[in-house]
Amino acid sequence: MPSGNTKMMRSARGAGEQDEELADLQRRFTALEDEAKAPTQHPSAHSTLRTARERSVAAAVKADNEAELSKLDEQITTLRRKHDELAHANMEKRRELEKLTDRLQDLSKEAQMPSADDNGTMKEIKALEARLAKAVTKYEDAYEVRRTYEQIVKRLKEERIGFANQLEARELTLKAKEHDYEELLLMSHDANQAKEVAKQDLSKFESLVSEERKLREKELNERRTLVAKKQEINAELERREKARREAMGSQQAGGEAARPSGGQHTITEADIEEEQEKIAAYESAFREIKEATGVADVNEVIQKFITQEETHKNLLAMTRESQAKIEQLIEKKAQVQERVQKLKFSTATEDSEVPAAGEKKEDRKTEQQRVKFERLTKVLVAVKAGIQHLAERLEGVKLEEPALVLTDDNMVDVLLQCERRLKIVLGAIKQEEEALVRDLGEAALHKPSSHSMEPPVVNNYRVKEVGEDEAPSEEEFEEDLEEEVVDRDALKKQSETLIDKATGKKKKKGGAKATKK
Repeated sequence: MPSGNTKMMRSARGAGEQDEELADLQRRFTALEDEAKAPTQHPSAHSTLRTARERSVAAAVKADNEAELSKLDEQITTLRRKHDELAHANMEKRRELEKLTDRLQDLSKEAQMPSADDNGTMKEIKALEARLAKAVTKYEDAYEVRRTYEQIVKRLKEERIGFANQLEARELTLKAKEHDYEELLLMSHDANQAKEVAKQDLSKFESLVSEERKLREKELNERRTLVAKKQEINAELERREKARREAMGSQQAGGEAARPSGGQHTITEADIEEEQEKIAAYESAFREIKEATGVADVNEVIQKFITQEETHKNLLAMTRESQAKIEQLIEKKAQVQERVQKLKFSTATEDSEVPAAGEKKEDRKTEQQRVKFERLTKVLVAVKAGIQHLAERLEGVKLEEPALVLTDDNMVDVLLQCERRLKIVLGAIKQEEEALVRDLGEAALHKPSSHSMEPPVVNNYRVKEVGEDEAPSEEEFEEDLEEEVVDRDALKKQSETLIDKATGKKKKKGGAKATKK
């Protein structure tokens, strides 16, 4: 009911506003009609508008008034229509209000207040309502839980469809990453090798620089001593020149009568001064050249200039070679970076396009190459460790050349050094044996000597020459490479067994000879 009253009040308020607007428009309309009638009521004023300008102004005003009147007529029509609609709506609302009022009266008559006898029933109803509310709450919770689990099951079913593809893609990605890791590991080995080479070049360059510095210091000291000698010579020459001039002055003062004329004396003195200036200029130029070259002889100065020109050419050639090497290294670095980027951003889809048979074959070859690489790496590490151990054991034997630091590049050189040291050791052992024979006699030769024993070379196989038809295939070559390589421990055990067998035989022979005697 309150909502109905508010609606009626709003409709009544809207109707009042429409009435006010309608009254305002009517007032304006009457004012315009009065203005239009004004010229007819005052003929004297109208007769004064004689000029064309006044007529045009009057026509424009009249046209504006007519346009405004037409607009006002349209607004009045619109407002009247709205007024009729609002009046009709108001009547409908009043009828509805009357119906609702009648119904309210009927309901108020039918309603009865609960008596005291119905308290138990009301309590039971309230208890049932509370239980119903709890049951509804539980049902809503269970429904939400069910919806959540249904969504989880649906999501798991959807993911199960693409799980195999995702797993396969992850495995392909893992293989690609392992391949990239191997490539990067090889690149790191190459980088370490290049680093070692660069260190060696740097040490060589530093030694060359130090030698050149020593030579320059030596030349500088020689030049300083030469300059000191030249200064002493110049001082001696100046002293002699001064004495000569004094002697010439005394001779000129004593023999003026003997000379033919004073004009000839002036010319001779000028010539002497000019010659002295030329000599001084030549001496200063030669002195500068000697100071620059550090050599006193003219032939040596010319030879210095020639050698300096050759040195300049050699330096230019070395500069060009270094620049070309730098450009090659930059180009190689760019190629390696491009290769790394290609390997990094390669997708698994490119690998999936390869046929299955070819892929298996490539995988098998890759696995064989990987196993071969690992085996060769182990062999290389074992060989390097053995060479290092041998070099450490022979470190006490001194050579004329300095000892080398073992790297991947100079293992052969280190082995050659070890061989030379072993030759020195064998020579010393032979000398000891000869001295022992001289001291103890022939009986010393029958004693077992572990130094002269040399085990046979392991894996010393003779390869038969084959023709072109009997050349081994690539698979046989790979099978030969896949054979087990004897490591250090096995080689040591074999050598120990051979030495034990040899010493045992010698002991038996010695015992047999003793029994015969």
